Amino acid sequence: MNFSEQIKDLTGQQVSRMIVELLSRVSDERLIQLTYLGEKLTSDYEILGAIKGVRNMLETPGHPSKKLFREVLEYLPPKNRTIVFNTLFHNAWFMGNRKRDQFEKEHGFRPPFVMILSPTWQCNLRCAGCYTLGYQRYPGLPYDLIKRILRECMDIGLHFITVLGGEPFMYPHLFQMIEDHPQIFFQVYTNGTLMTREKAERIRDLGNAMVVVSCEGYEEETDKWRGPGVYKKIMEAMDHLREAHVLFGSSATVTKDNVQVVSSEKWVDHLLKKGIIAQNYFLYIPVNGQGDINLMVTPEQRDHLRKQVIKFRRTKPMFILDFWNDGPHVRGCIAGGRRYFHINANGDVEPCVYTHVAMDNIKNVSLAEALDSPLFRAIRRRQPHNENHLRPCMIIDNPERLREIIEETHPYFTHPGAEEVVTTMKEEMDAYAARFAVYADKVWREEYLKPSTISTSCASSSIGVSMAMKSGS
Repeated sequence: MNFSEQIKDLTGQQVSRMIVELLSRVSDERLIQLTYLGEKLTSDYEILGAIKGVRNMLETPGHPSKKLFREVLEYLPPKNRTIVFNTLFHNAWFMGNRKRDQFEKEHGFRPPFVMILSPTWQCNLRCAGCYTLGYQRYPGLPYDLIKRILRECMDIGLHFITVLGGEPFMYPHLFQMIEDHPQIFFQVYTNGTLMTREKAERIRDLGNAMVVVSCEGYEEETDKWRGPGVYKKIMEAMDHLREAHVLFGSSATVTKDNVQVVSSEKWVDHLLKKGIIAQNYFLYIPVNGQGDINLMVTPEQRDHLRKQVIKFRRTKPMFILDFWNDGPHVRGCIAGGRRYFHINANGDVEPCVYTHVAMDNIKNVSLAEALDSPLFRAIRRRQPHNENHLRPCMIIDNPERLREIIEETHPYFTHPGAEEVVTTMKEEMDAYAARFAVYADKVWREEYLKPSTISTSCASSSIGVSMAMKSGS
């Protein structure tokens, strides 16, 4: 009798207990058994597809996913393995999915998997091109309000929170927020400069958070973007996190000036040696009211990044998120509450970290009401914005869609200058989109509309888990 037959009559509670037991004894066989057990906890076809994709990779000789999952489990303290399973997998994927099913039946739309929360705009750096430069530096969100937001998240089945800023480690209630909500998995983006050994150990002791450190390449690229001396502090932060056995990754804002570096095998190998389990790529886009379209990657550079990510997913033991080029894996744009949304440090409920418009402030409405705003409905109704999912974005790939949505719903811009992408930069955004369309449509026809050899990956097969979205600090 094979393993799937042995477990076919187990209850969900029995399956969860068996998973926790298997997590304490790592082996190749048990990794595959975990995937069969995971299938017992859900009926959602997307989650089942992701689990099957992971199992296929684990069963493929030489695939890096086997090394990745073994290394993660061996790296984590035993207690933290259980915490990560309970928060990230059981709560966010399995139990949360059932709550989202119920919410959809009652309200007519499905809650997202991820919320991006910026509790503060305060930051000790002022990085070139940061998407937050246009916002006023208000004190941030009161902790009582954040508790209310997180309670409402859990009520609708949302248990994955990405924390941005500003600099999250300047928010005075960050650790309290993580500690007070052990049912939630937090992903905290940071510039790394405030990380200490003590903070890393506290994150480890809590167990329900991972850290993503922003870095634009080696010292030359990073310090040019973030300021003198920052690169060395980032490397020290990674050392603290690795020595404390905290799950952590890296994130790069990709421009035409650093794309070759951050997409190079040499750079990725350097990060793996530092101990990351994930690398995230986010294209620079000019949305902060002080935008410079000349910093954006060219069509050729954007496609180079796509090809490198495909190669790394086949060869490197790491999760990878390429936010724009991963459009084919998530069927285009995920904003407007389809898969995620953003609450900024003023309380404005934005469709996306980069889409600086809103119709509601969370101080005045419930989370469910904000997700059902005319703005969010208009975005979801139009998704995908393009049949070519390599062109998913309504800002840089389909800018006419963003203008159409704004004209229809009349939202407010969430900071001075946010309107420039649809006003003074309109022609430039249209021209950029047209240039990329010529390039991307050819790739789409040749590589995605015919039987493809492009495999899914550690990241794309489990895209909901793989770093779940957005660049921050």
